[in-house]
Amino acid sequence: MRILYYSVHSVLEFDEVSLLRGLGHEVFPLGEYFDAELGQGMRAMPHPGPAHAELLARFHAAGCHFKRFTPPEDTVLTAEFVALFDIVIVMDSVAFIQHHREALAGRRIILRTVGVALPVWEPHYAELRAQGVLILRSAETEARAIGYAGHDAIIRFPKDPAEFDAWTGDAPRVLSFAMAFRQRFPDEYALWAAVTDGLPRVLGGASNDDLPDTIGFQLPDQQRALLRDCRAYLPCSGIRNPNTLNFMEAWMAGIPIVALDPALLPHLHDCTEWPLLIRAGEDALLARSIPEARALLEGLLRDHDFAQRIGQAGRAAATRVFGVATIAPQWRAFLATV
Repeated sequence: MRILYYSVHSVLEFDEVSLLRGLGHEVFPLGEYFDAELGQGMRAMPHPGPAHAELLARFHAAGCHFKRFTPPEDTVLTAEFVALFDIVIVMDSVAFIQHHREALAGRRIILRTVGVALPVWEPHYAELRAQGVLILRSAETEARAIGYAGHDAIIRFPKDPAEFDAWTGDAPRVLSFAMAFRQRFPDEYALWAAVTDGLPRVLGGASNDDLPDTIGFQLPDQQRALLRDCRAYLPCSGIRNPNTLNFMEAWMAGIPIVALDPALLPHLHDCTEWPLLIRAGEDALLARSIPEARALLEGLLRDHDFAQRIGQAGRAAATRVFGVATIAPQWRAFLATV
């Protein structure tokens, strides 16, 4: 099958396009990996082969235009080029589908959700479903969103366990990742600050320059090294969203996680899957208060053996839930119906 894949997130793009190519499909990404094997400072995508270069040439010959990090309406897409594909997968962009409706006419369109700002987008998802667009969800708990528009399938984003080194935990520090933490998630930032105040901590992510203990943007290799070396992980951004990426990667990396109960935040929509996926006390730790979270982190910082047991169990659980071996058959079955 030949697939046109529009992306709004480079890491999720890498994971999913790699999986689909591994299933034998030709995938042409409009995203980080549009015109090169290697995204800007990102990981090298498995070799696309001559098909990618051919499709790129035909893209330009058809009068199309694409540039990373620009609004969907800045992309030029022609019906001539779209006709080369069997299906079109659009990651989390209603605007892309709406703006290019004419060029996309006649193709099967799949809107791939990422589980962010769900209540805002559900009415638009419902409208698209009524027009024949398939809605592919990333988590079962998206169904909790107000005005849920339904789904045609639920497939989590995949992770390859082989990408992560064996955890060592030699650096007794608490690690968190969050981009523009205080601006995007002010309530979660206040919670993170209260839980980790006075503890040895590291905050990775861009646009955090004014925050304490920040180390800024980290390339994928740097992120994986931190996940390998730090003693504990505190996921604190987007707590009410399903399967935030940093939770998935930390769990898969084998670093022990202290997950925070979403009830610690002001009442908003709650679509998180963390409490449903983990076995508290076995493959992750769950804190229902700030003092409990601090105590759990302090215990992990003191006791390397305990941290290792939790982390190893977490890696095994993450592999079962998010691993390529689990997700690939789900995609195979879904695409067979399409």
